[in-house]
Amino acid sequence: MELKAKINRHAIPLKIGIVGAGFTGTLIAALLNQLSHDVLEIYLFEKSGCFGAGAAYITPFPHHLLNARAKDMSAFEESPTHFIEWLEADSIAKKYLDSMMPTGEQFVPRFLYRRYLQHLIDDIRLATQHKTILKLIHAEVIDAKIIDNKIALQLQDGGEIYVDKVVLATGNHPQISFPFPVSADVNTIANPWDYEAVQRIGAMDSVFIVGTGLSMIDVVLTLHYQHHQGRIHALSRHGLLPLPHAETSTHADVTHDNLPKNLRQLTKYLRKKSLHLIGNGGDWRTVVNALRPQVPLIWQNVNENDKQRFMRHLLPYWNIHRHRVHAKLDETLGNLRDAGQLKIYSGRVLSVDHGIATIKHRRTNHVQQIKVDWLVNCMGPSIHSAQTYHPLLTSLVEKGLVTLDSLNMGFVVSANGALKHANGNINHLFYTLGPTVQGTYWESVAVPEIRKQGLIVAKQLLEA
Repeated sequence: MELKAKINRHAIPLKIGIVGAGFTGTLIAALLNQLSHDVLEIYLFEKSGCFGAGAAYITPFPHHLLNARAKDMSAFEESPTHFIEWLEADSIAKKYLDSMMPTGEQFVPRFLYRRYLQHLIDDIRLATQHKTILKLIHAEVIDAKIIDNKIALQLQDGGEIYVDKVVLATGNHPQISFPFPVSADVNTIANPWDYEAVQRIGAMDSVFIVGTGLSMIDVVLTLHYQHHQGRIHALSRHGLLPLPHAETSTHADVTHDNLPKNLRQLTKYLRKKSLHLIGNGGDWRTVVNALRPQVPLIWQNVNENDKQRFMRHLLPYWNIHRHRVHAKLDETLGNLRDAGQLKIYSGRVLSVDHGIATIKHRRTNHVQQIKVDWLVNCMGPSIHSAQTYHPLLTSLVEKGLVTLDSLNMGFVVSANGALKHANGNINHLFYTLGPTVQGTYWESVAVPEIRKQGLIVAKQLLEA
């Protein structure tokens, strides 16, 4: 796969450091390799040592499916069928395809996407004709210093690597602490993607999950497929579950022109349009799908008060409509609920102490105690992860080299992904994209949006 134009600007090798080797970091490395004619040195840093994986794709289980159809998962904006073509060519991936269904319509296992991303890394390392030198660094970057317009990246092990530019591709970070007291004797799984820990849960153990989103579904499915028979309790503030995708792609001609800029009016508009579509035999999902490309502009146009209201009141409802689950997985969850094995609650946890979870129901304020053997954190990514969970990001903020957005969700960036100093000036040495700019664009955590940002950032890295 070749992009249309290659950029030839540097006689001496340009050195670029990419912090994080999940989807975002791997994408930037692949795009730089595709776009540059010149000798280019890329340092790809990954604390875990799992290059091309990312939290969502590290699962080994075939029942953990992508939450989007294959046709929407190409890493490259200018080659929308790239992932489909790879699936149909890869000897292992082909074993998981349904020959009776078009490849692009299928929800494939997530570990195949990890294999796809690792294939992109292999392509870079083999593409000697492009003169790209890719160095995979199994280390955590904890700090950065600017010395003579170069960046000295400080590593956890004491090492130091100098580069010309840095891309922060740190992705999502889970909320690792519970917002309620937990006694030390409770069996706790802080990271829902720690699949080895989930497999240690006994067949008859009672499991209490905090959160009812996509990561909760992952844990429940893992338990189901390892023949777990104990009770599973899952709680969130509203007790809402992700809604299912349609069985087949929806192609209704839905457009959104002259959208209201006021949050209340926009909410009413979307509800009215969805109900009208449903009343005429349509599918509400087409309204959400058609809105998605406009979300970044909508988010930038609404005022700060409306953004705060959205975060406080509407976020759970947006998430279940926007971040959907495969219909067959939704059916499995329904069967578990009907059988009484899976129980969903709305409310909050007061404490988990000596094997007893004390919860307060949302609507009735009734306090209930539930016996639990395991407590699992499925609260999802931290909305403020840009500053909280990564020492490099914390250091950059403290030094004023980058600045947090008004919602404290991520960083302020220019249109080409360059970060901004605390004084408002553009920092042409540091770039970022994906979850770290969610506060600026909101819709910034999935492949279609990140690949658009990635193309812009990669071009800017080579031109600046």
